[in-house]
Amino acid sequence: MPELIRSVEDEVPTSYGGFDLNDASGLGDDADRESESGALLTGPGGIALGCVGLVSKVRARMARVRMEAWNAEPGVEDAPGAPWAEAGQVLYLSPGGIVESRCPGLSPTGQKLLLGPPFCAYGLRVYTGAVRTRPAAWDDSEIEAVEEHWLLRFWPLADAAGPALRAESEAGGPAAARMREILPLARGSRAPQPGQWPALRPHPWADPDTSVIRYNPEVDRLERVPGDEAGPSTPDEAWRRVEETLGDLRYDMLGNLPRNVESWSRSSLEYYATELRVDRRIGRELNPDDAPTLVLKASSVRTVLVGPGQGHSGRAWVWAKDENAHADVLSVDRQVVARDATRMNSLLTGIVTILRNENDFVEVRAATEAEAARVITVERLRG
Repeated sequence: MPELIRSVEDEVPTSYGGFDLNDASGLGDDADRESESGALLTGPGGIALGCVGLVSKVRARMARVRMEAWNAEPGVEDAPGAPWAEAGQVLYLSPGGIVESRCPGLSPTGQKLLLGPPFCAYGLRVYTGAVRTRPAAWDDSEIEAVEEHWLLRFWPLADAAGPALRAESEAGGPAAARMREILPLARGSRAPQPGQWPALRPHPWADPDTSVIRYNPEVDRLERVPGDEAGPSTPDEAWRRVEETLGDLRYDMLGNLPRNVESWSRSSLEYYATELRVDRRIGRELNPDDAPTLVLKASSVRTVLVGPGQGHSGRAWVWAKDENAHADVLSVDRQVVARDATRMNSLLTGIVTILRNENDFVEVRAATEAEAARVITVERLRG
């Protein structure tokens, strides 16, 4: 039975009524914006690789977007009903398994949705909803569309990693492009299953809050950070602004703060805080069983096909005093590679999945069998 796994809300400014849905990995084709028919613009044959262009028929200035990840195709009984109207459907090839919305020419909003495992094919069905209007500034007798509601629903269709894993190069573009070789989907092909992929299971204690907040001791509650752009007059004020904006995130951050962070504007700090909070949420979603984790330098994990991004799996190498160390995390294809008798260290290795990547550090858990299979396949192909 189809089940909603997770959802996020976002507000995206539009350009001529349009905005893009991009793969957070940065891989894929550019959105096709030549067609003028329909609200959903894609490449030939209703197939999109890492990017989908969407345009409002009413040319609204702002899009209020709800993105949903399902574990299977929503049925007719799951349709959202009025005032929603279906605007199109596409087969979406996702190299990263995580998507974000953005206005063309602007930075992403910072909000992201975890669809499921990377290098998979997903169905995407788009709906448009209510439109808010107002009298136009240039003429009160004219009405302009200010805001339009969008609903984007994703569900897994097929594992598309096989062709990419066989690619000779690890360069992201060519490897991602080979995902198309799974098409057309074989009749009766089985979609990735939640039992194999933790990213397709809901976390039992969801953490939907991804706004930028701070703790106000005077009222004993969390409040949204004001967008004050005034520059600091002293170093103490600069660091106070960092502490106020990042707040509780400082206690859960991987590694150190970015270099010269005290000189950032408040809006830059707020955006960084949003990234941290969203990535922390996705990290929890990638670990629904709350498996033990380990924090390593990003350079200690070599992933396949793309860099050490969230949801990707790879082989980790760790020096430890005890060769039995980290047995709960480095448990998949675990090996003792070398022993240093002088320093009494052992070099351990195992296959892991990355939950977060911040400031050149990653948080990892043991890979599942399906996740590890991709790493082992590439290792065997390389000899």
